[in-house]
Amino acid sequence: MDKIIIADTDVIIDFFSGIDPAASAIEQLIEQDRLALTSITVFELYAGITGKKRIKQLDDLTTILPVFPLEAQHSLTAAEIYNELKKTGDLIGNQDILIAGICITHDIPIVTRNTSHFSRISRLRIFTI
Repeated sequence: MDKIIIADTDVIIDFFSGIDPAASAIEQLIEQDRLALTSITVFELYAGITGKKRIKQLDDLTTILPVFPLEAQHSLTAAEIYNELKKTGDLIGNQDILIAGICITHDIPIVTRNTSHFSRISRLRIFTI
């Protein structure tokens, strides 16, 4: 079993909204000190939320969870992913590619419901709920 799992934006939104099975799975990973975020996910969450309650929830979450930043090596890995997907005509959003670059560089799986996009990235390990 992997120690750390990086959460994609969709499952964090489900967690905040209490939508199972993601909400329960994310809660369990937090309790086990196994959940992390990327700086890209944090950006997506802050950019997509409104209201003081949600902002406070996100502030609290980013205080207790590790947040992996986007660094040069991650960008290089993401560029490789982008070029591979472009060759096959299977491009996905740049934010997802950057998140995958961070996951692959650190050899950490991602937990997501967005398997239709992330499964296109052959080197990425996906943790499904």
